[in-house]
Amino acid sequence: MVKYIWVLFYLINRILSEEVYQNSSHICSTCICEDVDSFILDCNNKHLENVLANWPTHNKSLIATFSYNNITTLKKFPITQHAAKLVFDHCNIQYLESGMFSNIKRIEYLDLSHNLLTTEEISRDNFKGPYDNKRYRPIAIKHLNLAYNNIHSIPQKFFDIMPDLEELNLEGNDFVVLDPSTQVALGSLGKIKVLNLANNELTELEANFIRNLNTLTELDLSSNHLDFVPITLNYISKNLKILKLSNNYIFQLTDQSFIGLDLMELYLNDLSRLKVVEANTFATQKNLKKLYISGNPSLRVIDKEAFANNQTLDELDLSNNALTDINYMLNWSKLKILKINSNLLECTCELYTITKALPKSITRTSESPMCTYEYEQINQRVYSLDAEICSKKHSSRITKITKKFNIIRIVMIILCSVLITITGAAAAVAILRYRKRLAFRNYPFAAQVSYLPIQTQHI
Repeated sequence: MVKYIWVLFYLINRILSEEVYQNSSHICSTCICEDVDSFILDCNNKHLENVLANWPTHNKSLIATFSYNNITTLKKFPITQHAAKLVFDHCNIQYLESGMFSNIKRIEYLDLSHNLLTTEEISRDNFKGPYDNKRYRPIAIKHLNLAYNNIHSIPQKFFDIMPDLEELNLEGNDFVVLDPSTQVALGSLGKIKVLNLANNELTELEANFIRNLNTLTELDLSSNHLDFVPITLNYISKNLKILKLSNNYIFQLTDQSFIGLDLMELYLNDLSRLKVVEANTFATQKNLKKLYISGNPSLRVIDKEAFANNQTLDELDLSNNALTDINYMLNWSKLKILKINSNLLECTCELYTITKALPKSITRTSESPMCTYEYEQINQRVYSLDAEICSKKHSSRITKITKKFNIIRIVMIILCSVLITITGAAAAVAILRYRKRLAFRNYPFAAQVSYLPIQTQHI
């Protein structure tokens, strides 16, 4: 009798489970399964509405992707003893079940980006690990992606349950301001290496949390509302190597902007208010190898002393700015990648000198940038410039053009002056005549009558 009751209970449980879990008995006929270095389960865009009831049989680490499905509630994951990487982006997820990782001892990677999660779902209870010895264990996650949800705050002790977290992506949420709770939570990330806070409308970077991130090597602050390079970056200057500040309201780059930092990569693209890069801006960045300053429509000048003497870069992107000239400001011969197209460059001797210093791997490219001769309005490919531009012959030709232009300008000024004088005189005469005529009309006495004597003839 007990046996039958147990079987009945099992069947009822299976029926109820199938309502909230996806039947996985033939999942490899629906999804793509590959057994290589890891067991890969690809269930992207399969119209799934629930988490699987069981994982396919595997004896290796598991990589399971469920992108572009319609899983409103993320239920407790099935059991696995192996390391797991799970991807659930673009799934319309709104809710997370408590203890959803309690069956997975070694989850290392979780992508929940581009969903509908709110602050209320980001809780310790939902992310707690397996229950062991009367308590819930921390989860072994190293990479957590919560980008593009509806999160505006994080509980203070949220990250205590993931002490090994190295990468955190919070891009595109609703923070605007990092409130005290969020600051405490982020400040507790003892092993964090990569932090993405892009596209959150932040206007500042609070010192209360940033000063504790001593292990941080990469920080993305792109697409926020920063006016200046945050001075609080000095707190993490020891290990920070990659800094992304693109698409902000930064309008000034000076010798104080990056002082104290020791960067290897710096991204300053799409800064619509930036007009000038001042002297010594990058001079302190001795180990800088990749510099991207592109898509800045108001940037017309990069000071010739913006870099230190003989400073070397591997990659330099100055494309799509409003630069009219590029000075001999660094060691051009060491560059591996250079982009200067879509500027307002003038063909000058200095530009020619730079092209001769560049490695042939750069100057041989088919997409050579263009420059314009200032007085001749002739376009030419930068990498096709020749030594004539630096010769006396070329200089004298420019001088002749300049002299002719000056003569024409003087003649035009004289003609305009004469025309103005004549016009003024004509206007004065017209005014005088008008006033005289007006005075004549308003004279109060009748006009004088002249009489001619009439001679009478005496008879």
